Amino acid sequence: MSDINIVKEVLDMQDRQNFNDTDLAAIAGTSKTTVGKWFKGTPIKDEYLVNLSNGIDDTRFSLAVDCYLFNFPAILLNIVNEYNSETSSLLVGTQIEDLNSDTAIENALKEISKSNPDENIIEFGIFKMFRTSSIMRAGAEALAHRYHISLKKAALGERG
Repeated sequence: MSDINIVKEVLDMQDRQNFNDTDLAAIAGTSKTTVGKWFKGTPIKDEYLVNLSNGIDDTRFSLAVDCYLFNFPAILLNIVNEYNSETSSLLVGTQIEDLNSDTAIENALKEISKSNPDENIIEFGIFKMFRTSSIMRAGAEALAHRYHISLKKAALGERG
């Protein structure tokens, strides 16, 4: 199970976005009663988390949902402290992370071809890959929200 407290992340996002439970219910595709139950301990269905993540322009919440659903380490949430969540800043961050990860990934590739690879080098390459993919996803989501492009449509590569 993930080390993300997803209920706390929903509450924090609700505060940042100034949403009430009715707003969350509408975006999640459920009832206000169900939303109220989340805050009393009823698990939140993955479907509702995805709907919220896709429907709200909140970089930290989107990363938190990714970490929660895919069991990624919560440390990836630190990305939101390093980059401004404005769309162009995230795109610049994507480029920075991508450039910075190249060497680490190349070194990891060299290591895996060795008969006795250094796992620390491989681990660092994996870490850089996670950081890069996380900031790329955050940038893609911010861009999609800014231009009102459905994430499903973008993920499937559909052309309008």
